[in-house]
Amino acid sequence: ITNFPFINPEYIFDIYNYIKIICQIYNYFNFLNFLEYFNKTYLYKYDIQYWNYYNDVNHITYNASESFNNYLKKLFYKKPSFYELIYHLKREESLSYNNYKRKIEGVWKKKRILTKTDEINDFIKKYKKKESD
Repeated sequence: ITNFPFINPEYIFDIYNYIKIICQIYNYFNFLNFLEYFNKTYLYKYDIQYWNYYNDVNHITYNASESFNNYLKKLFYKKPSFYELIYHLKREESLSYNNYKRKIEGVWKKKRILTKTDEINDFIKKYKKKESD
């Protein structure tokens, strides 16, 4: 179900029904309850085009504060002291400012980093290619 936003909308009901049958066979009652909720909420209450990105992945957004929070978690293996935290935050702030200045002056070009959106687009291209074969 977590992949539904990236699957061709034509197949979502078929896949949903298949998952439901499997859950009934194996008596996954909790998941069947969730499927009912998902069915009522996302398959009927909301139009699939509003939450499905199969043809347009570029609308997925990233929460900047969430990204920065994850970055900080990777930066500190254990909880830092107050002063250590301030030191690193000031350093990050100066790095951001310096990178911004260098980019504006044309001295620095950022390397293209493969984003989650790029990865999803690649996945969809592969899926569409398999679909057409």
